[in-house]
Amino acid sequence: MKNYDQNEPLVRDIRLSAADSFYGKGCDLLKCAEGGCLCNKNRSFWQANSCQLSLSLMMASTIENAAIIIHSPVGCGVNMSTLYSNVTGGRNKRGLGQNNLVWLSTNMQKVDIINGGEKKLRELIRYTDREYRPELIFVVAACAPSIIGDDVDDIVNSEKENIAADLAAIHCPGFKSRVVASAYDSFYHALIRHLKFEPEPYIDYNPDNYANPYNGDQTALYRYNKARTVNLFNATSMNPDDENEIVRLLQALDLNVQIYTEYSSRDKLRFISEASLNISMCDVHDDYILKYLEEKYGIPYVIQGMPLGKKAIREWLLKIAGFFGKEKDAEKICDYEEKRLDEALKPFLKTIRGKRVIMGGGVVRIAEEARMLKELGMDIITIRPYHYDNEAGGVYSEVAEEFPDTPVAVSTQVFELINQLKKYKPDIVVEHAGKHGWISKCGIPSVNLFSQARPFFGYAGEYAFIKNLAFHLQNNSYAKNLSKNVRLPYHKNWYEKDPYSYIKD
Repeated sequence: MKNYDQNEPLVRDIRLSAADSFYGKGCDLLKCAEGGCLCNKNRSFWQANSCQLSLSLMMASTIENAAIIIHSPVGCGVNMSTLYSNVTGGRNKRGLGQNNLVWLSTNMQKVDIINGGEKKLRELIRYTDREYRPELIFVVAACAPSIIGDDVDDIVNSEKENIAADLAAIHCPGFKSRVVASAYDSFYHALIRHLKFEPEPYIDYNPDNYANPYNGDQTALYRYNKARTVNLFNATSMNPDDENEIVRLLQALDLNVQIYTEYSSRDKLRFISEASLNISMCDVHDDYILKYLEEKYGIPYVIQGMPLGKKAIREWLLKIAGFFGKEKDAEKICDYEEKRLDEALKPFLKTIRGKRVIMGGGVVRIAEEARMLKELGMDIITIRPYHYDNEAGGVYSEVAEEFPDTPVAVSTQVFELINQLKKYKPDIVVEHAGKHGWISKCGIPSVNLFSQARPFFGYAGEYAFIKNLAFHLQNNSYAKNLSKNVRLPYHKNWYEKDPYSYIKD
């Protein structure tokens, strides 16, 4: 439990030997990671990278009745208006109703960098509690207070006695980690350190009912329900349609499903410990909190890739079903669903088969989707995970087997992507949001690896994804016309170079 007692979690670069610079074949990545050479790779030039602050804010902004204080210069809150729109849409699709996103900034100035911003932070915590009356206040410490040494945890711990709201400190010094996925750990660490994961007597339940020896029926019912309850973790991987699809499959196994931690409240979070199994939707996202819950409460967990594509869905569902002794039920569910899906996909297969695809994005998601597209007859010409860490090893053993000679590049760099697009000229690109403008300027259509607009997980997700892929392959005039009228900011000689020539040992 030592790491959970620290003010800040270890960054993933250290905790999981994460790396973000590599180029080789599918069979080489796993060997390089297991041999330790992946951590020695670096770049001599960077165009841009993501900051973990934005991802931690994305998760914190979904918590109900919470306020966010960003302890930093005011510019660090630049994406909060976008988050407000996303969270409002997420709440509406989940039927949760209106919940205003309250965020404030300590607006650190030059004088605060010199003298420290602790007084300002204390005053803003009290102001936020007094004016907005939230149940929970997240104090998000960005780069500036981390550099000058503001003791944010001491302030948070001491101010808990002075306000009505609960307080939680999230540490997001982006300069400490090159892997944006460290943000998941920062958010979960804040919950672990500052909130309760156990129901409170006389608030959440009446202990007299369970202490009464003559009330055995209620105790037995409680144990029975807990034995059939699973926690499904949804950290930025799932939209509401995904949640509905996964809950549908788990309920077909006669399981009760609780969804955490996004779009939860402080009171709901107390029931995390009231389950028999924790289920992750991604090898990368949730291991930090799942390992804590196993250590603290003895709740086992399942991390089995992502249920994207028939193979992965079956593997994922069978792993969960195995815990409850329901493998035969899971097999029947998969057989039935796969038959329906195969019939539904027939109209799109002629459009997508043989098409050449470049894939980039989250390390586990693109690997699972690459396997899915290959199964449907598409040609995967490059896989570009944004980072690689030890938790992704299980999925990339499958990549090494199924794509041994396919180029794999661990990269977030746009200039490397553009070079590859010009060299390989794919028919379509699958990428995260933020890259599509660049891709369109190359005259190539692209689709989102993930969005809030449609499902991606499960059988409904595969159908929606393939339908969208076929649509963009057939309707590519926007990208072609844009490329004729827009000039990219790269010199001609860059396209003649090796796109990964800046990666060094």
